[in-house]
Amino acid sequence: MHLSRRSLLAGGVAVTVIAATGGALLVSGSDKAALVRSVLARLVGPFSMADAEFGKMVAAVDARKLFPQGYKLAALSSLERSGWSDEAMRHAPAAIRDDAAKLERAILTEFVTRTTYMGVADKARDPILYLGPQPCSSPFARFEMT
Repeated sequence: MHLSRRSLLAGGVAVTVIAATGGALLVSGSDKAALVRSVLARLVGPFSMADAEFGKMVAAVDARKLFPQGYKLAALSSLERSGWSDEAMRHAPAAIRDDAAKLERAILTEFVTRTTYMGVADKARDPILYLGPQPCSSPFARFEMT
């Protein structure tokens, strides 16, 4: 096998481009808010929420200490935002699948029970507000006396 200088240089450029693209995806995908927004977009569809309100909700989810740290957060966020998270989770070890499922459930629960999402008619246009923790935020609670 004979490698010319031109093919070696082309291969080096290709590897550099691939590495730079993967690195850019990992760095750009490390934002917790981007991960939360992507998970919610997949689970509930389009919604309208001011950045300040959304930031409060992300902080509340973050307080539960379920987000992975460092490169794991970057990888999960990149997979979620690229649309590959379902496929990757099918082949991931059980512990990683369980952690991702817990995070996903926490995000969805925080969004549905502590925002005005259920009461908004046009979720893509009408602004959704973050209410924060309430005395009882269960949508199934019944307070009538019998």
